[in-house]
Amino acid sequence: MSGDAGISEAFVGAGLDAKLATLLATLGGETALAARRFSQAGGRTSMGAGQTHVHEPTAPSSPTVEAITLRADMPLPAAGLARLPIAVELLRRVDLGQFALDEPFTLPAAFWPVNAALAHLTLGDLCGLMLSLGDNAAANALLDLVGMGEVNETISRLTLPHTRLARHFQDPTARAARRENVTAASDMLTLLALIRGNTLPGATHLRAMLAAQQRLGEVAAALPPQAQLAHLGGALDDMVHDAGLLTGPGGACVYCVLTAKQADTSAARAVLGHAARLLWQTWCAA
Repeated sequence: MSGDAGISEAFVGAGLDAKLATLLATLGGETALAARRFSQAGGRTSMGAGQTHVHEPTAPSSPTVEAITLRADMPLPAAGLARLPIAVELLRRVDLGQFALDEPFTLPAAFWPVNAALAHLTLGDLCGLMLSLGDNAAANALLDLVGMGEVNETISRLTLPHTRLARHFQDPTARAARRENVTAASDMLTLLALIRGNTLPGATHLRAMLAAQQRLGEVAAALPPQAQLAHLGGALDDMVHDAGLLTGPGGACVYCVLTAKQADTSAARAVLGHAARLLWQTWCAA
């Protein structure tokens, strides 16, 4: 089966899981997906040194309506999705009083040689640039600030077994040595569900920065104007990912789609948009 006509024919009478599986099968390479529909948020999590405490919501959360997983536990290079755990660690430390989002931070010239005026920013500015614009200099500066080891400890406390940071962004030496930041669709889904449910420190800030996403426009373009999308993309030479929160009048969901070993990343980007539209039509539209 090939082409949009073949895909549309396969979609007739199929459930959402079968439609998404058919869509990913058109790409070849390695693909993974996890998606979950929610109807109500939960409580808040405080992550102190060495511990994670979950504060129960005042009212019980509604159960998940539906979940879909396709090779969701398969580890793949995280690409830009590795920025999200860095932001989570920064906001955890802000919650502990160790940092402040309005705290000035000067980037060394080596980090930002293009425009020296942009080197004088706040930590909140850097986090926004990292998440909304995918800026690697901002990501590396924040990673150095909070520490890779501390990010990985927080990843472990949040029980994200397939996610680990091992290198800075744009580090060809590390990549050549096969030191790679990795994640899985299931881990990203867990992290986004915690953010959506306000169960992480700074969840409101994180959602706002994800909602201001300026990259991976194919996903936003595939959705109607009333769709509320907060997402993060990632791309390397032969891969492109998307993970986010999607909300509409009929419901809300969190999702993650990973694609790797792609001969045509443009086709993969189109599939990411198509997947988001399917999730919208089935779970979020009125």
